[in-house]
Amino acid sequence: MRKMLSTWVVVLGLLGATNSFASASFANRNLGLGVGGFGILGDGTAIGIDWGVPITLEGGFYIENGFELFLRIPLMFAQQKFGVTANNGPGIVIASGGQFGVRYLFLEESIRPYVDIHLAGLYFIRDSMATGLNNFFGGPGASLGVDFFVGESISLGARGYFDMYITLNRPLSFALGGGIYATTYF
Repeated sequence: MRKMLSTWVVVLGLLGATNSFASASFANRNLGLGVGGFGILGDGTAIGIDWGVPITLEGGFYIENGFELFLRIPLMFAQQKFGVTANNGPGIVIASGGQFGVRYLFLEESIRPYVDIHLAGLYFIRDSMATGLNNFFGGPGASLGVDFFVGESISLGARGYFDMYITLNRPLSFALGGGIYATTYF
C-alpha cells in the first residue's frame, strides 16, 4: 500500500510540473504590433526605394494541426533613391502594403518556431514626379521566426522575411527584412 501511494504521489507530481511548464496560450486568434526594417535588392529602378521601416499591425487565426492564417498591414517610412524625385534628391515617403499567408508552427508550446509563405504587396504614397512605380502586388514571399510566450496570452517574437515583387516590363525586385513584435492571444 505504501509503495502504491508513493507511486501516485510521483505521478501526480510529474503531471503537475508538466502542466505548469506548458504555459502557452491555446486561444485561436491573435493581434499584435511590430517594428522592423527592410532593404530592396535587385534592380531598384523599378521601385526607386532603398530601405524602409515598417510599423505593423498583425493578426492571425489558428486553423488546426499547427497551421495559422495571418495578415500583416504596415505603415512605413521608406527612403527614396537619389534621382527619383523631380529635384533629384532622396527623400522619405510614406508607404503601406501587406502580407497575407499561412504559417506552420513547428511547436505549439511556450516557444513556437515557425515558417510561413505569403503574398506581399507594397504601395508608396509619393508625388507624381517620382520615376519609380507606386504599386507592387502579388509578390510571393517566405519568412522564418519564433514566438516566446512571456505570459499565458502574451508572446514576443522575431522574424526574418524575403519578398519578391513582380512588375510588368520591369526586372524582378526583392525585399529582405526582419522585425520584432508583441502579440496577444484571445
